[in-house]
Amino acid sequence: MNWSLLIQVLGGLGIFIYGMKLLSESLQRVAGDRLRSFLSSMTRNRVSAVFSGLFITSTIQSSSATTVLVVGFVNAGLISLAQAIGVIMGANIGTTITAWIVSFLGFKFNIASFALPAVAAGVILNFSRKESRSGWGSFLIGFGFLFLGLDYLKSSVPDSAKDPESFLFLQQYTNMGFNTILLFVLIGALLTIVIQSSSASTTITITLAFSGYIPIDAAYGMILGENIGTTITANLAAIPGNRNAKKAALAHTLFNVFGVIWALLFFKFFTGIVDDLIPGDPLTDKESTRFHISLFHTMFNITNTLILIWFVNTITKVVSAIVDGFASKTGKDKDSIRLLQAGSVKTTELAMVELVEFTKKIIRDTYDFLRLTEQILLQPYDATRVLQVLKKEEELDQVRTEVLTYLNQIQETGITGNYAKDVLGIMERVKAVEEMGDNFASIARKMRKSYRQKVSLDKTFGHTVKDQIDLLKHHYDILLVNLDQSETFDILGNPQIRNQSREYRFQMIRSVKKNDSKVKKKKYQKKDNLMPALLYRDISRNLDNISRLLNAAIYADV
Repeated sequence: MNWSLLIQVLGGLGIFIYGMKLLSESLQRVAGDRLRSFLSSMTRNRVSAVFSGLFITSTIQSSSATTVLVVGFVNAGLISLAQAIGVIMGANIGTTITAWIVSFLGFKFNIASFALPAVAAGVILNFSRKESRSGWGSFLIGFGFLFLGLDYLKSSVPDSAKDPESFLFLQQYTNMGFNTILLFVLIGALLTIVIQSSSASTTITITLAFSGYIPIDAAYGMILGENIGTTITANLAAIPGNRNAKKAALAHTLFNVFGVIWALLFFKFFTGIVDDLIPGDPLTDKESTRFHISLFHTMFNITNTLILIWFVNTITKVVSAIVDGFASKTGKDKDSIRLLQAGSVKTTELAMVELVEFTKKIIRDTYDFLRLTEQILLQPYDATRVLQVLKKEEELDQVRTEVLTYLNQIQETGITGNYAKDVLGIMERVKAVEEMGDNFASIARKMRKSYRQKVSLDKTFGHTVKDQIDLLKHHYDILLVNLDQSETFDILGNPQIRNQSREYRFQMIRSVKKNDSKVKKKKYQKKDNLMPALLYRDISRNLDNISRLLNAAIYADV
């Protein structure tokens, strides 16, 4: 084995993948919000969903990043499964752009002549204090590395005509007829699974075919296999997710597998169309090889989309039946939102939308605490309600730990600018919500203890508690209604909203102070009245804490 050649190939592949990763992540930094808004608004129907997937993948040059993002959106409940399938179809078409870029630029020009200046300009911009310039600097560095890696790949894979002995071991696999194509479908799938980048594996395929390393039919087979292998990233991301996330990932797999099956059945006919459209015989004209492969890749994904776009509802039903059936057999029910891990694809900026939606859901869920607490305080004692509050409080503690761990992971990636502020705001809100849960649980425990001691609130304090709970409801409404009207927490920065929150906070403070003075009156110092008065005082302090924490959740970005 030629170890020097292997090291050059692996080194070139590493530079290419790193360049692709840097290019994708920098574009997400620069245009993350706009891409997110675009995807949210452009999934109203299956056609617009396809075009949104095509546009985003063409922009960030990573179908894996797009599909992970889509799985996250479905997981968060921001788009439906049918909409997600449309976006995934578009992402498959968008990923073919890389093949055309490589075909037109990668083999025609002296790559170093524009790759090195791009890296140099990128390094200069990367030192800028302005985040957008720094982001574009990273983009240029990634762009340069991508093509430098391609140059290493091209130069490290020798021409088979000049060095035929290097490829004698492959000859036994390239003359097996249709079995050769099936073998290289498997090779393409495994290659993409290992490096988790269909763009990189497509580039390798074009390079090998261009150099005469593999015949054109084997290259077509590898392209088909790479379309299967690229689905692994979304499936890995969906593992910790809910059922909808798993359904979206499975839909991606079924979509591509179905496409590969029909492409193999009509292989000669399909490749014949490609050969007719692209001038030059790929068997004798290696210059035309890269364009044959690029067109095959593009036509395959476009045709597959045109076939299956009419069956989105059917695909939805099939993947739902499979995932729901498996969940019922294993006893696992994960319909609730769960944070996703994107594996090797880092989509920190774009994934913030899922984290924001998750935090909003936690806030909405705590309203159930208030509803149950109102019943515990103002209705006849019910031990079931107390247990419900205590169970919810334990779940909230666990969720807080998960969110904070996830947020720490995001911070470790070096997130900056507005997103850094968003991360801190979410941390504060999650902390406030968890402490609210502690106070609701404290009230439930006190009412359980007072029931056992046969102590209850008198009518005066009962009316006061009802008034204070009504204040909390109004306070909650400010938070919940405005969150439903916005994709982010930015709306809570509205001065009018914050003034309303502050006013309800002042009303609660006045109510607590006023009624605390009642507790000190001689009437409540008597034995029969003292215990109910002390019970009220403890409960009112918990309600006051909840009011303070609601105000903190609204003001968290300050």
